[in-house]
Amino acid sequence: MSNLYEIKEFLGGISPFEDRGIKGAFKFGKNLSIRKKVDSLSCNQALIEEGLHSSHSPSSSTSPSLSVSRSVSPSPSASPSPTASPSASASFSASVSLSPSTTPSSSGSPSPSPSNGANVSTIFQDLIHWFVKATDGYTYGFGNTGYIYRRDSSGYWQIVYKDPNGAILGAAEWYSDTGKTYLYWATLRQLNRKPLPGLANWNDVNVGGTGTWPKTNLESADWHTMTEGGGSLIIANRQFVALVGYDDSYTNEFINLIPGNMATTLVERNGRTIVGTARVSDPARSINAAIDSEVPLAQVGSDGEIFFANMSDSIAAKRFPGGGKVNPGGVCNEVNQANFFEVEQNSLNWIDKQSVGNMSLWGVYNADSGYNGIYSYGRKDKDKPFVMNMEYEMDVDEIGALTNANGTTLASYRDGSTFGVRAVDSTTKAEAVYEGLDFRPKQKLPVEISVWKQAELQMEPLPAGAWIEFWYKLDKTGDFVRAYVADGSTQRFTTANSKKVIFRIQRSGEVFEPRVVLHPATNDSPEVYKIVTYFS
Repeated sequence: MSNLYEIKEFLGGISPFEDRGIKGAFKFGKNLSIRKKVDSLSCNQALIEEGLHSSHSPSSSTSPSLSVSRSVSPSPSASPSPTASPSASASFSASVSLSPSTTPSSSGSPSPSPSNGANVSTIFQDLIHWFVKATDGYTYGFGNTGYIYRRDSSGYWQIVYKDPNGAILGAAEWYSDTGKTYLYWATLRQLNRKPLPGLANWNDVNVGGTGTWPKTNLESADWHTMTEGGGSLIIANRQFVALVGYDDSYTNEFINLIPGNMATTLVERNGRTIVGTARVSDPARSINAAIDSEVPLAQVGSDGEIFFANMSDSIAAKRFPGGGKVNPGGVCNEVNQANFFEVEQNSLNWIDKQSVGNMSLWGVYNADSGYNGIYSYGRKDKDKPFVMNMEYEMDVDEIGALTNANGTTLASYRDGSTFGVRAVDSTTKAEAVYEGLDFRPKQKLPVEISVWKQAELQMEPLPAGAWIEFWYKLDKTGDFVRAYVADGSTQRFTTANSKKVIFRIQRSGEVFEPRVVLHPATNDSPEVYKIVTYFS
């Protein structure tokens, strides 16, 4: 007599347990689209490199006068290995000049896409740790050796400035009661600003306005994270919090924290500023990043723990499955572009601001192999479960910063000596992997052994060029084994327009772990509604 193990719900996200979870939970997944209107198993969008340009000379300088192309697409791997993942990184020329000019060009025309015989290179010369979406319509990136980049709404990047003081440790946009808007950024000891839009050649850095600029009395710190808070620009300043007022006033010691604490990250809430810290005696347990989404959240330490940052709960709410950590600029809401303001009739200014966001995104790195990437935690709609999902795998050494600009999620990264920015590509999907929870059949007589016979996948008609593989592991030992389709002809099912596929197993074991690999055809994904595994 055959029994069956049926999986027909997939929106429960990554479970904290290996053998159970909420309805629709799974053990782990990569590049899965689970936050859609249909509860099915399908591929999420891929990431594409931005800031690429082509040159006919391998020693071409990355002058900021170059407009850049984002026409180079990621190439998903076709390897049958269960650990294979799509590779979104291009091969960059190693001989690009590391000393780009800091005088931007007035040319606004994009460079051509890489052509035959041309060398593909990247404009990024360091790791962007901060994105700032500015009111002049551009998104700015601030790098860890002092480069400042600018992205327009079409996705074209250029270098606009190089700070001679090196690493940029915090950045933000802030306003003045004179009617001017400024970009602010901090190096180790110095706070700088530039009016927007200001001069195209950036010769107006620290020029004009009230007071003397730059400010040169910041404390030496790992981070000078910045945020708007209570009508001022708030700046993490080691054991202090610095402030730039709406009236252009400045102090480097607006708040003095308890000795032994260093400010690392900042969040505005209810018209106040929440300061996340690290202890001088134990910096590895620092509050690395924080955000207010549907609930206040913070990532703490290097083992991937997320805590509720609501000033009351003190235990971890969730953990990234492979551990890891998040940089202060490596978290954002997928949507965060409108605000509610609370105003009292007799007040001089608004007293509270609520940003309209929906779901937090976290750029996790230093995790176990195969677990680095952009995770979501939350939900998009109130009727959906509040869950974690790896939206986009990024097998890189470090993820620097995240933002959502003009509806596109951006992530900066470092991979060895290569730096870059990847964007969610609306025209291409990524190869996805689903790993189900452990399943143990009900207890039987001692002489009976469970035999796993076959797995049946029911789906939408398979797009031409797409394929599906089924893998399994028995008794929690060894690697995943790739199953053959029912007729034994292949291990990869590719028959276009098919609505069902059967993979044969015929193996005995007491614990069963399913794994499904979905490979799209460009932007058309397989869509699985049900996985039924038969056993006796």
